[in-house]
Amino acid sequence: MGRSVAYTYRLDVVANVHLDTFGWEVKTHGKPTAENAERYRRTMNAAFQPGGCNFHISEQMGVVPHISKVTITRQRDGKVMAEANAPAFEVV
Repeated sequence: MGRSVAYTYRLDVVANVHLDTFGWEVKTHGKPTAENAERYRRTMNAAFQPGGCNFHISEQMGVVPHISKVTITRQRDGKVMAEANAPAFEVV
């Protein structure tokens, strides 16, 4: 069987639809910085658009998810390590 992994950091996502809390993998996404959080936000938004790898989720939901804010938090003490917010007006 597999093993459970407690992530050092968690990623909280605010979007126009319900998305879950994710583990922030440092090996995959890099250190928890504002630049990496913004890169993640933009990449995920692009993935939900037509032609993106997660477009099938948009089709199933009937709406294209748009992530407006991500927060990377250290699990052990709840300290916010980085945030990325969408601008007031963003063309996708």
